Amino acid sequence: MLLEDKVAFITGGGSGIGEATAKLFASEGANVIITDIDDVSGERVSNEIGSKATYLKCDVTNEEDVLAVINEITKTHSRIDCAVNNAGITGNPSNIEDTTYDNWFKVIHVNLTGVFFCLKHEITQMIKQGSGSIVNVSSGAGLIAVPSMAAYCASKHALLGLTKTAATENLSRGIRVNSVLPGSTKTPLLDQALNMSEGMEEIILNSIPSGKFGTPQEVAEGIAWLCSDRASFVSGASLAIDYGTVSR
Repeated sequence: MLLEDKVAFITGGGSGIGEATAKLFASEGANVIITDIDDVSGERVSNEIGSKATYLKCDVTNEEDVLAVINEITKTHSRIDCAVNNAGITGNPSNIEDTTYDNWFKVIHVNLTGVFFCLKHEITQMIKQGSGSIVNVSSGAGLIAVPSMAAYCASKHALLGLTKTAATENLSRGIRVNSVLPGSTKTPLLDQALNMSEGMEEIILNSIPSGKFGTPQEVAEGIAWLCSDRASFVSGASLAIDYGTVSR
C-alpha cells in the first residue's frame, strides 16, 4: 500500500478535501489523525474510517492548540511521517475597497498563519525523526487573480512562498515540503462561496476546461502521492490539480 504504517496528521479533516484525504490515507495503510474545529464532522469522519483514525479538536490559529495536538500524536505514535495542512476558509467576497479588516484578518489568520503554526511544530518534530513529508493545500487562486476574493488570493499566493521557503530550509534534513493547488473542487467550502454570489457557479464552470468541478477524491490522490515515498525526489513543488485551468 502507498502509505502503509505511516502516521499522518491532517488539519481540516472533517469535510471536503481533508475528509477525502483522511479516508484515502487510511485505505492506503496510514494511521490518520484528523483535526478540525467542528467536533461533529471530525468525529463522523473518524468513525467512518474506523480503527485507523483518531479525531482531535484543533484550532490552527491557536498555536497552543497546534502544539498540544503534535505532542499528543508523538506521545501515541512516536512520530509524524506525513502532515497535510488543509484547514482553510474563503471569507466573504467583496472588492478590496469594501473589504473589512476583520474579514481580511480572519482569512489570512486561518489560511496563512494557521499553516505557519502547523509547519513550525511539524518541522520541529520531523527534524528529531530525520524525515517527513508535508503538503500544504493552497489553491489555483494562489497563481491567478480572483476578483472579490482579495484576502483569499493573498493568503494562497503567500502560502506558495511559505512552502518553497520551508522546503529549501529543510533540504538537508530529510523533510520534503510541497503544495497542491486544487482548482474549483466540489466541497462545502466551494458551496459556501457559490451561495454568497448569484451567478458565480456558471462563471466558474465556464472557466474550467472540463466544464465540471473537480472532486475532493481527485485532489486527495495528488496529496497522497506527494506524501508517499514514490515522491521521494520532490520538494518545493506546487502541483496544480485543476484540469489545466491555470495553464491556459
